[in-house]
Amino acid sequence: MFRRSADPLARVSQVETGDDGATRCDAVMEPTTFAQVAETVAGIGALGILTATLNVFALRVVRIEEVPGCVQPRIRWWSTHNPAFLLVSAAVTGAGLVMMIAAAAR
Repeated sequence: MFRRSADPLARVSQVETGDDGATRCDAVMEPTTFAQVAETVAGIGALGILTATLNVFALRVVRIEEVPGCVQPRIRWWSTHNPAFLLVSAAVTGAGLVMMIAAAAR
């Protein structure tokens, strides 16, 4: 009823093609572990901290009078909201690190 696909990449993922042309995959997905979620959360938080830090540097270097008028509202918005963004990013990073410690203790 089903025949293996001739594609070499398909053999890796165990794809079968039926007589009707439909493909079926018998690959099994492994569940995401708590440690992987913790690493992802910490990584996203760290990326946010890096972005906020670079934003602080950029806001100090750029003179708002010298940029096009269409960009000035964005600069003002980031000048106002960057401290909150940095704080939230630090909290997310901290939560991710706490989750990683909890995952290692399991």
